[in-house]
Amino acid sequence: MTQYHWSEVKPTKAGWYWFRGQIHEADPFIVLVDDVGQFQWPDGGYQEVTLAKGEWAGPIEEPEE
Repeated sequence: MTQYHWSEVKPTKAGWYWFRGQIHEADPFIVLVDDVGQFQWPDGGYQEVTLAKGEWAGPIEEPEE
């Protein structure tokens, strides 16, 4: 199993990532970063990865069969 570590380095490729806010004000959640560098917040809004303030872990790998 892959070990993930929190980092302030922002994703540069599309995929699924863990995200948590800068001051850990909410539980971490999983987001899909698209090919143009945006992701969707749980409330439905979109944001550019470059503008998000927080920590990232991933990309999350698909499980093996």
